[in-house]
Amino acid sequence: MQRFGGGWWLLAMALGAAGCSSDSGNNSGALLHDDFLVPIDRSVDDMTAAAQDAAMTDSGLKPSNHDEFYLAIRRSNLADKWFWSVYQKQTSFLGPSPNTLGTKVVRFQIQNDKLYVFDADVRRATSDVFSPDLIIDAFPIVSDNDHFNSLPGSGGYVLIDPAAGQNHFGALADYWSGAEIKLSTELSFVQDFHAASDGGRYEQVVTTYADQPIDFGGVADNPYRIAATLGVNIRHYFEGDNYQEVAAPDLPHYFLSEPRIIPNTGIVESDPEHWNFHPGMKPIRWVIGQEVIALENDPNLGNGADLFGAIKRGIESWNDVLGYPVFTAELATDKDEFDDDHVNYFIVDPDVSVGFAFADWRANPNTGEIRGASVYFSAAFFQPFLVDDVAAKSTKPELPRKHPTMTWQGMTPEPLCMLDVHDRDRHATGTSPALTVQQKLELYVQHIAAHEVGHTLGLRHNFEGSLEPPTSSVMDYNMPAATFVQPTPGPYDLDAIRYLYSQSPDLPAQPFCTDDNVGFDPNCQPFDAASPTPLYDFQIPLYQEFAQFLLEGDFGTDAPDIQIIMAESAQMFDYIRTGTPTDAAATWEATMAGVRAPLDPANQLDPIYATVADQMAADAFIDMFTPEGTVFEIFDSNLLPPSDPSLLATISIDGEKILINLDHVRSYSTRRSIIDALKAAQDVHALEALLDSKTALTAQLPALSEDDRVQTQDLISRITAATSPYFN
Repeated sequence: MQRFGGGWWLLAMALGAAGCSSDSGNNSGALLHDDFLVPIDRSVDDMTAAAQDAAMTDSGLKPSNHDEFYLAIRRSNLADKWFWSVYQKQTSFLGPSPNTLGTKVVRFQIQNDKLYVFDADVRRATSDVFSPDLIIDAFPIVSDNDHFNSLPGSGGYVLIDPAAGQNHFGALADYWSGAEIKLSTELSFVQDFHAASDGGRYEQVVTTYADQPIDFGGVADNPYRIAATLGVNIRHYFEGDNYQEVAAPDLPHYFLSEPRIIPNTGIVESDPEHWNFHPGMKPIRWVIGQEVIALENDPNLGNGADLFGAIKRGIESWNDVLGYPVFTAELATDKDEFDDDHVNYFIVDPDVSVGFAFADWRANPNTGEIRGASVYFSAAFFQPFLVDDVAAKSTKPELPRKHPTMTWQGMTPEPLCMLDVHDRDRHATGTSPALTVQQKLELYVQHIAAHEVGHTLGLRHNFEGSLEPPTSSVMDYNMPAATFVQPTPGPYDLDAIRYLYSQSPDLPAQPFCTDDNVGFDPNCQPFDAASPTPLYDFQIPLYQEFAQFLLEGDFGTDAPDIQIIMAESAQMFDYIRTGTPTDAAATWEATMAGVRAPLDPANQLDPIYATVADQMAADAFIDMFTPEGTVFEIFDSNLLPPSDPSLLATISIDGEKILINLDHVRSYSTRRSIIDALKAAQDVHALEALLDSKTALTAQLPALSEDDRVQTQDLISRITAATSPYFN
């Protein structure tokens, strides 16, 4: 790759070599090296730039890389198709978010002293007659640049100001937010042009102002202002000669292309996105950030482990799955940059505070062919495991972190994966004492690298890989102990890839579920044990461990903290909602063990135990029936209430005992929550429990203190409102 700056000298040399004269300014000719794009220096006069560049050329050095430039585009290629993509390199957000904002297929057209950008995406054509032209941007033409106009053959090019486009940027307060925030560009600056045989790329630095405040996690001085450095690529359009579309299966094993209309049919379809792999191909080059070498020698991180080798093995492990070399991995050079469309970059971030990894790719929107990819990898994943796998006592979970991001041209970046290292740390126990600290870390890093690169191949998560121990898939969020045993792609991955890349007509037969199924299939859980019965081997024991810590007061008695711990640790609640009747009953029994009314007499006298048990019982009912607007809604995507009649009968009995305060430790707040939950249950057993509780509470009134009598009368009124009528 060649870097250019002070670009007018290149244009003059190239056009002069083509035999173009300077007398008319309208002559055109082929550029040397077939350059489509040429940067034209805008900050110095002709004589100064010529002297500087001539001196550097004579000394054997590259011409100077002036930051300020216009962009000359060859006129004969304006109507061609081009890839136009924008990569988010740096932002003022909390934490890094290096990802592709999107790729457009475009063509250019001149009118009214502007270079218009038209969307050349074929997906919108409904028929041979109707194929809409959409203007998506426009750049002012620079017509009064004397030194450009005087160059031989300048008439063969159009000169634009790349910093002065419409800049259709937006923002999302979170990757998964549905509402886009409009941004108005205040300042735009372009720099650092790099030429390539098929076009070129440059950096665009922008500051923008939002139409509403954005939550950056408390670090932004101005919640309305966003600053970003973006990598802009303009590349000549191509389609791989051997690329073949693959039919989308009924199960969502793969990431699908954006919907496209099949002309003349009215049919809308999406196909799995994938690379143009074929036997005999030149392996695609991945580069691994140089930072990994220093981290290998950090005593608090790599501590002597071969981290580069682990990542390289993770990337190249997919060669064995395909049966021929498709990837090769090496250390990045100083010339490699992760915003380059031609570079597949494994970004290694020394910042351990970030704590997540994710994959990203660039695809042809017309065909779904993957053109390139990147992986972001925090150094937090390089924190070593203990030799004997003995984990410290579980720590209090945190709420999911927001991940703000920009948008461009209405396209929302969608990371293929967002893997949080803190989940690893909470599940670090295992049985592999024979491995050294370095060996464990290398195997784990290799597994995670294979996982992220598997996403860039087109695979989605498979959260049921753990049902076939140690795991059938690196695309699961596997427990660390499983990654030590299975650091490479498993049987599911092999079958899924062979279907996607047309090596087999058969889809995988192994258990499968992905993100869409979490909460609807109780066995579809990340970070559960490698077991065909994870409820009994992992979910219930994990919940009981957290319950014990809570009841012993290890996490305090603050209600919001208890809610967070309950919600995050209680993946097993999905078995209550959608599991078999046997599994649902076992799960509810585990949930209420030690907290149902009445408590044991000794626990009733322990103020910490009684307070926490009261809150835990309330949270269980809230999570089952009324999670909207609470922390439970954040952690649980499935808000369906339990439906098994026998289970609802048991839940209603537990609710009634708490509501009438059978053990005299239940707060009025909890009892009000029980009323709301039993109302939301919409079940005859719950209705009976409410009516029986109303009778019991009315009987208690004469013996109560004045304050308790007022509160209890409020409970009775609440029950009356909930049951008159009861069914919606």
